[in-house]
Amino acid sequence: MFSFAARARATMARISPQVWRVLAHSLLFGLAGSIADLLFNFYLVSLGYGADTAGLMATVYRGAGALLGLPLGVLIDRFGARMLLVAGAIGFGVAYALLLMVSQLGALILFVFLAGAANVLALTAVVPLLTGITSAEERAAVFGMNASAGLIIGLVGSSVGGLLPGAAALFLDVDARDTDAYRLALSVVVVLGFVSVAPVLVGFRARPVATETAATVAVEPQRPASPLRLLRFALPSLLLGIGGGLFLPFQNLFFRTVFGLNDAVVGVMLAMGALGMGLGALLGAPVAARMGLRRAAGTLRFGAVFAVALMFAPALPVVVVGYMLRGAFIAASYPLNDALVMQLTPARQRGVAISLLSVLWSLGWSASAWVSGQIQVTYGFTPVLAASLVAYALSAWAIWTIREDER
Repeated sequence: MFSFAARARATMARISPQVWRVLAHSLLFGLAGSIADLLFNFYLVSLGYGADTAGLMATVYRGAGALLGLPLGVLIDRFGARMLLVAGAIGFGVAYALLLMVSQLGALILFVFLAGAANVLALTAVVPLLTGITSAEERAAVFGMNASAGLIIGLVGSSVGGLLPGAAALFLDVDARDTDAYRLALSVVVVLGFVSVAPVLVGFRARPVATETAATVAVEPQRPASPLRLLRFALPSLLLGIGGGLFLPFQNLFFRTVFGLNDAVVGVMLAMGALGMGLGALLGAPVAARMGLRRAAGTLRFGAVFAVALMFAPALPVVVVGYMLRGAFIAASYPLNDALVMQLTPARQRGVAISLLSVLWSLGWSASAWVSGQIQVTYGFTPVLAASLVAYALSAWAIWTIREDER
């Protein structure tokens, strides 16, 4: 325990001010996204749309990332991660500002698509930007901190976002469910999108190459990765997306249907899962320090298999433990897998590599979510959990068997 604490303090001391600036951006941008996730569907309902339109918008938003992920990755490699991160965050703010000015379905679809594209651009650019300003020794910790920042801030965003319509209604003297109240509440998303660029725009400078350690230089790849190798790097993300898509879109229904919980208690369950993920993202670095990136990422991903197995239990406390551990193991493993891919990819291909991970994850999630919905109608959640367990096991195996000797 003391060695972990000492190592954490040493890592924190090594982190440069530029890294802290990127982490500050992630907090602000994550806060904007979590508020938008909570309130946008309510805004649609206030405009007179139903759940079918909300589902369509969710598909359009996610589809923008799947469709444009690779081209955006090419742009990141060509023009630089920092410039594209700034463009993505500003574009997200602009798209949301436009969303709040329209009510026609066609215009809403267009601006939701633009918001989705800007969101995936900003989120994708963070990883190669952090890679370029960190040493190999600190990346596991920094990537974990960045993931944890984005996950834990979601709890804050959900809490704060829930209060915003009421505050806006008082200010405007309208009902809390009035369209104008939601518009004013969502304007906070616009402001946060713009403000999030300040830490990486004002006073930001990349760390000089001379400060890189010999160990960092030694692990840098010496030749471009082939398309097949980049696809091999993305295989664990595809399988992770499949495992998540089978269960996570329906997690609220799982707790309500299987255990008969009311909506308030289901909300507590989901918050506990989010907390598990936020804390789990910080656990990867100590494990990677002992085992290395590949073994640590693979081992922690295997931990998710054990966690899902607990969720077959008929006792709610055991299921909740498994549910929280699943989130913790996944959140601990995926930043390490990202760091591993960045370490094994030449600098000029990192945008494409991380975009490919995101695209295949999105495709796996979307396809498995549709299949899961069909399965649940007839067979319930048991085969869904079993398939998710298998997907996580295959994802762990895909990480464990990545070859690190091709430079």
